[in-house]
Amino acid sequence: MDSVGVILLLYLAGVVLIAAELVLPSHGLLTIASLVCFGMAVYATFGHNRTLGAIAAIGCVVFVPTMLFLGIKFVTYLPMGNQFAPPNPTREEAGPAFDRSECEQFVGAQGRAVTPLRPIGICEFNGRRVQCVSESGMIDAGQPVNGVGLQMNTLEVRLDESQSA
Repeated sequence: MDSVGVILLLYLAGVVLIAAELVLPSHGLLTIASLVCFGMAVYATFGHNRTLGAIAAIGCVVFVPTMLFLGIKFVTYLPMGNQFAPPNPTREEAGPAFDRSECEQFVGAQGRAVTPLRPIGICEFNGRRVQCVSESGMIDAGQPVNGVGLQMNTLEVRLDESQSA
């Protein structure tokens, strides 16, 4: 094969490796390999003709980032693209937003810490588990707690000293 065929083969390998990088999880190794192919092709093109080498170098500097940008931007439109980059859920799919009244019913109620609160953990009130934040300090799992208020949509609890002895 003559030198022009090798040069064209290197450019083709670079394009194929960039396309493969978009669909295979190679952690950038295929991008590095494609950059090496393009670099070798540009070097060989310079050896063949200086003007053609300069045009090829400018073309690669523009082509490679453009291909990567467009590939990443439009990969979700490919049939396989939604498998490794699923679309964001809509508000209806995500479920209802936080209902403040659910936690307000536990203010003043007695419960117990299911997990250690350092300062955030899970407490159980009337058989229902709720994410809670301790008012001050850490609370060990199994300790009795009282709901004392709401802090940024999270139930705030305090260690129940009367029952913890």
